[in-house]
Amino acid sequence: MDYLQKLVDKLWFLILPIVGGALLFVAAILTGLFHAIVFALIPKTEYTANLADLFGFILITLLVILWNRKVEKNSWEDMGFTKKSMWINFLKGWVFGAAILSLCVVLMLCFGAVRIVGIQFSAKLVLQFIPLLIAWSIQGNAEEVLARGWMFRSIARKNNLLIGILVSSLFFTLMHMSNDELSVLSLLDLFLFGVFSVLYMLKTKDIWAISGFHAAWNCFQGNVFAFPVSGMSAGDAFIHVVPQGPTWLSGGGFGVEGSIISIVVQLILILVLIFRLSVESQLQQAS
Repeated sequence: MDYLQKLVDKLWFLILPIVGGALLFVAAILTGLFHAIVFALIPKTEYTANLADLFGFILITLLVILWNRKVEKNSWEDMGFTKKSMWINFLKGWVFGAAILSLCVVLMLCFGAVRIVGIQFSAKLVLQFIPLLIAWSIQGNAEEVLARGWMFRSIARKNNLLIGILVSSLFFTLMHMSNDELSVLSLLDLFLFGVFSVLYMLKTKDIWAISGFHAAWNCFQGNVFAFPVSGMSAGDAFIHVVPQGPTWLSGGGFGVEGSIISIVVQLILILVLIFRLSVESQLQQAS
Protein backbone atom coordinates (compact mmCIF):
# COMPACT_ATOMS: atom_id res chain seq x y z
CA MET A 1 0.00 0.00 0.00
CA ASP A 2 2.87 2.36 0.83
CA TYR A 3 4.47 1.54 -2.53
CA LEU A 4 1.24 2.36 -4.36
CA GLN A 5 0.94 5.68 -2.53
CA LYS A 6 4.54 6.57 -3.37
CA LEU A 7 3.87 5.74 -7.03
CA VAL A 8 0.76 7.93 -7.07
CA ASP A 9 2.74 10.78 -5.48
CA LYS A 10 5.48 10.49 -8.10
CA LEU A 11 2.92 10.52 -10.92
CA TRP A 12 0.81 13.26 -9.33
CA PHE A 13 1.93 15.81 -11.96
CA LEU A 14 0.38 13.53 -14.62
CA ILE A 15 -2.72 12.54 -12.66
CA LEU A 16 -3.87 16.00 -11.69
CA PRO A 17 -4.22 17.41 -15.26
CA ILE A 18 -6.45 14.42 -16.06
CA VAL A 19 -8.56 15.16 -13.00
CA GLY A 20 -8.64 18.83 -13.99
CA GLY A 21 -9.87 17.93 -17.46
CA ALA A 22 -12.59 15.75 -15.93
CA LEU A 23 -13.69 18.59 -13.64
CA LEU A 24 -13.88 20.96 -16.63
CA PHE A 25 -15.96 18.40 -18.54
CA VAL A 26 -18.44 18.09 -15.67
CA ALA A 27 -18.49 21.89 -15.32
CA ALA A 28 -19.30 22.23 -19.05
CA ILE A 29 -22.31 19.93 -18.67
CA LEU A 30 -23.56 21.80 -15.60
CA THR A 31 -22.98 25.13 -17.37
CA GLY A 32 -25.19 23.96 -20.22
CA LEU A 33 -27.97 23.19 -17.73
CA PHE A 34 -27.38 26.56 -16.05
CA HIS A 35 -27.75 28.36 -19.38
CA ALA A 36 -30.94 26.45 -20.17
CA ILE A 37 -32.48 27.58 -16.86
CA VAL A 38 -31.31 31.18 -17.20
CA PHE A 39 -32.59 31.65 -20.75
CA ALA A 40 -35.89 30.03 -19.91
CA LEU A 41 -36.37 32.96 -17.51
CA ILE A 42 -34.79 35.90 -19.39
CA PRO A 43 -34.30 36.80 -23.08
CA LYS A 44 -30.99 35.75 -24.62
CA THR A 45 -28.95 38.66 -25.99
CA GLU A 46 -25.22 39.12 -26.53
CA TYR A 47 -25.01 40.89 -23.16
CA THR A 48 -26.99 38.32 -21.15
CA ALA A 49 -25.15 35.47 -22.90
CA ASN A 50 -21.79 36.95 -21.89
CA LEU A 51 -22.99 37.39 -18.31
CA ALA A 52 -24.30 33.83 -18.16
CA ASP A 53 -21.01 32.48 -19.52
CA LEU A 54 -18.99 34.39 -16.92
CA PHE A 55 -21.25 33.66 -13.96
CA GLY A 56 -21.21 29.99 -14.98
CA PHE A 57 -17.54 29.82 -14.01
CA ILE A 58 -18.65 29.62 -10.37
CA LEU A 59 -19.40 25.95 -11.11
CA ILE A 60 -15.70 25.32 -11.83
CA THR A 61 -14.78 26.96 -8.52
CA LEU A 62 -17.28 24.83 -6.60
CA LEU A 63 -16.13 21.58 -8.23
CA VAL A 64 -12.46 22.32 -7.52
CA ILE A 65 -13.24 23.19 -3.91
CA LEU A 66 -15.29 19.99 -3.57
CA TRP A 67 -12.39 17.90 -4.89
CA ASN A 68 -9.89 19.68 -2.65
CA ARG A 69 -11.94 19.38 0.52
CA LYS A 70 -13.43 15.90 0.09
CA VAL A 71 -10.80 13.98 -1.90
CA GLU A 72 -7.42 15.59 -1.20
CA LYS A 73 -8.52 16.87 2.24
CA ASN A 74 -6.81 20.22 1.68
CA SER A 75 -7.59 23.16 3.94
CA TRP A 76 -8.89 26.50 2.69
CA GLU A 77 -5.45 27.97 3.35
CA ASP A 78 -3.86 25.22 1.23
CA MET A 79 -5.77 26.64 -1.75
CA GLY A 80 -4.80 30.23 -0.95
CA PHE A 81 -8.16 31.21 0.58
CA THR A 82 -6.69 33.28 3.39
CA LYS A 83 -9.00 35.53 5.39
CA LYS A 84 -6.50 38.23 6.28
CA SER A 85 -6.85 41.30 4.03
CA MET A 86 -8.67 39.28 1.35
CA TRP A 87 -10.70 42.22 0.01
CA ILE A 88 -7.78 44.61 0.12
CA ASN A 89 -5.53 42.15 -1.71
CA PHE A 90 -8.25 41.45 -4.27
CA LEU A 91 -8.67 45.16 -4.96
CA LYS A 92 -4.89 45.64 -5.15
CA GLY A 93 -4.78 42.87 -7.74
CA TRP A 94 -7.62 44.53 -9.65
CA VAL A 95 -5.82 47.85 -9.79
CA PHE A 96 -2.53 46.17 -10.77
CA GLY A 97 -4.19 44.12 -13.52
CA ALA A 98 -6.04 47.14 -14.91
CA ALA A 99 -2.81 49.17 -14.91
CA ILE A 100 -0.74 46.50 -16.68
CA LEU A 101 -3.41 45.87 -19.32
CA SER A 102 -3.75 49.62 -19.90
CA LEU A 103 0.04 49.89 -20.18
CA CYS A 104 0.03 47.22 -22.90
CA VAL A 105 -2.68 49.13 -24.80
CA VAL A 106 -0.75 52.42 -24.50
CA LEU A 107 2.39 50.73 -25.85
CA MET A 108 0.38 49.25 -28.73
CA LEU A 109 -0.94 52.73 -29.53
CA CYS A 110 2.58 54.16 -29.41
CA PHE A 111 3.86 51.53 -31.84
CA GLY A 112 0.92 52.09 -34.19
CA ALA A 113 -0.39 48.55 -33.69
CA VAL A 114 -3.90 49.73 -32.83
CA ARG A 115 -5.97 52.90 -33.06
CA ILE A 116 -8.90 54.34 -31.14
CA VAL A 117 -11.96 54.68 -33.37
CA GLY A 118 -14.50 55.82 -30.79
CA ILE A 119 -15.23 56.58 -27.16
CA GLN A 120 -18.67 56.24 -25.62
CA PHE A 121 -19.98 56.85 -22.12
CA SER A 122 -23.61 56.54 -21.10
CA ALA A 123 -25.70 55.64 -18.08
CA LYS A 124 -26.81 52.43 -19.80
CA LEU A 125 -23.22 51.36 -20.47
CA VAL A 126 -22.21 52.07 -16.86
CA LEU A 127 -25.17 50.07 -15.52
CA GLN A 128 -24.27 47.16 -17.80
CA PHE A 129 -20.62 47.40 -16.72
CA ILE A 130 -21.35 46.94 -12.99
CA PRO A 131 -22.59 43.30 -13.28
CA LEU A 132 -19.65 42.63 -15.59
CA LEU A 133 -17.23 43.65 -12.81
CA ILE A 134 -18.71 40.90 -10.65
CA ALA A 135 -18.90 38.40 -13.51
CA TRP A 136 -15.27 38.90 -14.56
CA SER A 137 -14.24 38.56 -10.90
CA ILE A 138 -15.98 35.19 -10.73
CA GLN A 139 -14.37 34.07 -13.99
CA GLY A 140 -10.88 35.22 -13.03
CA ASN A 141 -11.11 33.64 -9.60
CA ALA A 142 -12.36 30.33 -11.06
CA GLU A 143 -9.40 29.94 -13.41
CA GLU A 144 -6.95 30.92 -10.66
CA VAL A 145 -8.46 28.50 -8.15
CA LEU A 146 -8.28 25.72 -10.73
CA ALA A 147 -4.82 26.28 -12.18
CA ARG A 148 -2.95 27.95 -9.34
CA GLY A 149 -4.80 27.56 -6.04
CA TRP A 150 -5.31 23.85 -6.61
CA MET A 151 -3.22 22.34 -9.42
CA PHE A 152 0.03 24.23 -8.84
CA ARG A 153 -0.09 23.99 -5.07
CA SER A 154 -1.01 20.29 -5.04
CA ILE A 155 1.68 19.30 -7.54
CA ALA A 156 4.31 21.47 -5.85
CA ARG A 157 3.61 19.75 -2.52
CA LYS A 158 3.93 16.20 -3.90
CA ASN A 159 6.52 16.76 -6.64
CA ASN A 160 8.38 20.08 -6.63
CA LEU A 161 7.96 23.80 -7.27
CA LEU A 162 9.31 23.82 -10.84
CA ILE A 163 7.15 20.90 -11.98
CA GLY A 164 4.14 22.59 -10.37
CA ILE A 165 4.80 25.80 -12.29
CA LEU A 166 5.37 24.06 -15.63
CA VAL A 167 2.42 21.65 -15.44
CA SER A 168 -0.11 24.20 -14.14
CA SER A 169 0.98 26.76 -16.75
CA LEU A 170 0.75 24.18 -19.54
CA PHE A 171 -2.69 23.10 -18.30
CA PHE A 172 -3.84 26.73 -18.27
CA THR A 173 -2.61 27.10 -21.85
CA LEU A 174 -4.39 23.94 -23.01
CA MET A 175 -7.63 25.19 -21.40
CA HIS A 176 -7.77 27.79 -24.18
CA MET A 177 -7.06 25.47 -27.12
CA SER A 178 -10.66 25.69 -28.38
CA ASN A 179 -10.56 29.51 -28.51
CA ASP A 180 -10.64 31.32 -31.84
CA GLU A 181 -7.65 33.02 -33.48
CA LEU A 182 -4.98 31.02 -31.63
CA SER A 183 -1.38 31.55 -32.70
CA VAL A 184 2.09 30.59 -31.53
CA LEU A 185 2.42 33.98 -29.84
CA SER A 186 -0.93 33.70 -28.04
CA LEU A 187 -0.06 30.21 -26.78
CA LEU A 188 3.28 31.51 -25.50
CA ASP A 189 1.51 34.45 -23.89
CA LEU A 190 -0.97 32.16 -22.10
CA PHE A 191 1.87 29.98 -20.81
CA LEU A 192 3.78 33.02 -19.55
CA PHE A 193 0.64 34.33 -17.86
CA GLY A 194 0.46 31.00 -16.06
CA VAL A 195 4.04 31.38 -14.86
CA PHE A 196 3.48 34.99 -13.84
CA SER A 197 0.31 34.06 -11.95
CA VAL A 198 2.09 31.42 -9.89
CA LEU A 199 4.92 33.78 -9.00
CA TYR A 200 2.51 36.59 -8.14
CA MET A 201 0.52 34.21 -5.92
CA LEU A 202 3.73 33.12 -4.18
CA LYS A 203 4.64 36.76 -3.64
CA THR A 204 1.27 37.75 -2.18
CA LYS A 205 0.77 34.40 -0.38
CA ASP A 206 -2.93 34.08 -1.29
CA ILE A 207 -5.30 33.52 -4.21
CA TRP A 208 -7.01 36.90 -3.96
CA ALA A 209 -4.47 39.27 -5.54
CA ILE A 210 -3.92 37.16 -8.67
CA SER A 211 -7.68 36.59 -8.97
CA GLY A 212 -8.18 40.36 -8.97
CA PHE A 213 -5.39 40.83 -11.50
CA HIS A 214 -6.84 38.16 -13.81
CA ALA A 215 -10.35 39.65 -13.55
CA ALA A 216 -9.20 43.20 -14.28
CA TRP A 217 -7.01 42.08 -17.18
CA ASN A 218 -9.95 40.40 -18.91
CA CYS A 219 -12.50 43.08 -17.97
CA PHE A 220 -10.40 46.00 -19.20
CA GLN A 221 -9.34 44.11 -22.31
CA GLY A 222 -12.90 43.31 -23.33
CA ASN A 223 -15.25 45.87 -21.80
CA VAL A 224 -13.05 48.95 -21.50
CA PHE A 225 -10.96 48.72 -24.69
CA ALA A 226 -13.17 46.42 -26.85
CA PHE A 227 -10.45 43.86 -27.60
CA PRO A 228 -11.37 40.20 -27.97
CA VAL A 229 -10.60 38.35 -24.74
CA SER A 230 -8.51 35.32 -25.70
CA GLY A 231 -10.19 35.30 -29.09
CA MET A 232 -13.73 35.78 -27.75
CA SER A 233 -15.95 38.86 -28.06
CA ALA A 234 -16.81 40.48 -24.71
CA GLY A 235 -19.57 42.78 -25.98
CA ASP A 236 -19.75 46.57 -25.75
CA ALA A 237 -16.97 48.77 -24.35
CA PHE A 238 -16.19 52.36 -23.41
CA ILE A 239 -13.18 52.78 -25.72
CA HIS A 240 -13.23 51.13 -29.13
CA VAL A 241 -9.76 50.06 -30.16
CA VAL A 242 -9.12 48.24 -33.44
CA PRO A 243 -5.92 46.63 -34.77
CA GLN A 244 -4.14 48.24 -37.69
CA GLY A 245 -0.60 46.89 -37.50
CA PRO A 246 0.82 43.42 -38.07
CA THR A 247 -0.91 40.65 -36.10
CA TRP A 248 2.21 39.83 -34.06
CA LEU A 249 2.15 43.42 -32.77
CA SER A 250 -1.60 44.14 -32.59
CA GLY A 251 -2.72 40.75 -31.34
CA GLY A 252 -5.19 40.43 -34.19
CA GLY A 253 -8.39 38.57 -33.42
CA PHE A 254 -7.04 37.08 -30.19
CA GLY A 255 -6.70 40.39 -28.39
CA VAL A 256 -3.85 41.85 -26.37
CA GLU A 257 -2.69 38.33 -25.45
CA GLY A 258 -1.74 37.72 -29.07
CA SER A 259 0.71 40.62 -29.14
CA ILE A 260 4.46 40.50 -28.63
CA ILE A 261 4.01 43.56 -26.39
CA SER A 262 2.04 41.54 -23.85
CA ILE A 263 4.73 38.84 -23.95
CA VAL A 264 7.54 41.32 -23.29
CA VAL A 265 5.61 42.97 -20.44
CA GLN A 266 4.93 39.60 -18.83
CA LEU A 267 8.54 38.52 -19.17
CA ILE A 268 9.60 41.69 -17.34
CA LEU A 269 7.05 41.02 -14.59
CA ILE A 270 8.25 37.43 -14.27
CA LEU A 271 11.90 38.50 -13.95
CA VAL A 272 11.00 41.12 -11.34
CA LEU A 273 9.02 38.59 -9.32
CA ILE A 274 11.80 35.98 -9.51
CA PHE A 275 14.27 38.57 -8.26
CA ARG A 276 12.02 39.72 -5.41
CA LEU A 277 11.15 36.17 -4.34
CA SER A 278 14.84 35.25 -4.44
CA VAL A 279 15.76 38.23 -2.26
CA GLU A 280 12.98 37.41 0.22
CA SER A 281 14.18 33.79 0.41
CA GLN A 282 17.76 34.90 1.09
CA LEU A 283 16.59 37.30 3.78
CA GLN A 284 14.55 34.57 5.47
CA GLN A 285 17.51 32.21 5.44
CA ALA A 286 19.75 34.89 6.91
CA SER A 287 17.34 35.79 9.72
